[in-house]
Amino acid sequence: MASPEEVTFGPLLFWSIGMMLLAAGCLLLFLVTYQKRLLLQELRLRMAESAHQQQLLAAVIDAQEGERERIGQDLHDGIGSTIATAKLLVNRLSNRPAPENAPELLAMVEELMAAAVHEARSISHSLYPAVLARFGLAEAIQHLVDVCNETGTLAIELELDYTQPLALAQELALYRICQELMHNALKHAKGATSLLVSLQQHHPHLTLEVADNGCGFAAARLPAGGGAGLRNIDVRVQMLGARLHQQSTPGQGSRFIIQLKAPA
Repeated sequence: MASPEEVTFGPLLFWSIGMMLLAAGCLLLFLVTYQKRLLLQELRLRMAESAHQQQLLAAVIDAQEGERERIGQDLHDGIGSTIATAKLLVNRLSNRPAPENAPELLAMVEELMAAAVHEARSISHSLYPAVLARFGLAEAIQHLVDVCNETGTLAIELELDYTQPLALAQELALYRICQELMHNALKHAKGATSLLVSLQQHHPHLTLEVADNGCGFAAARLPAGGGAGLRNIDVRVQMLGARLHQQSTPGQGSRFIIQLKAPA
């Protein structure tokens, strides 16, 4: 006959084992549920990242099409019209008898062809700046500023402190941003008398700044439906993983600052 202690210990043992099994089951259920939530969260993040990449790709394609359209317009309005005019003058020179002002017409043809060559080189440089590949970002921006200063449209001041080069793709993106911002300032900053272009490298950041003292604008950010140039800037800033800061007030000019992490 079992003792009272054995009778009491048996149910207690089964109860303890049952509680342990229940606790283990609850823990297993919690782990499975938690793992499922993690997987769902990771899936949502991947879907969001995929959607962002698709949007970025669409923006890149749109920006490329905008650049092609602008280059086509430059070819049509610049080189195309220049060569067409030169062709008309050559046709006049080919008449018999030759016109009395043939020397003047020939000089005009030579001048037009020289302008066409200069325009072709300018477009070629805008497609891919050879000075960037050969000498780096600082020299490329220096050359860009020098060319713009030769036009005499606006006095451009340049500040450079760039000692640690980035990868060529990053330098090209920064050059394109600088080129677009300068183009916008020269075209749209009415009343401006000066333009500042600054490239400063202070670890851990690299900062590109383009500022003018022109008419400014009221928008606080790049408009979603803005021109192709503005979309190009926005896309390249995203591709660089950089940040774009804008400061502009009507009548007080505009200031664009692009900041990204510099290499150690």
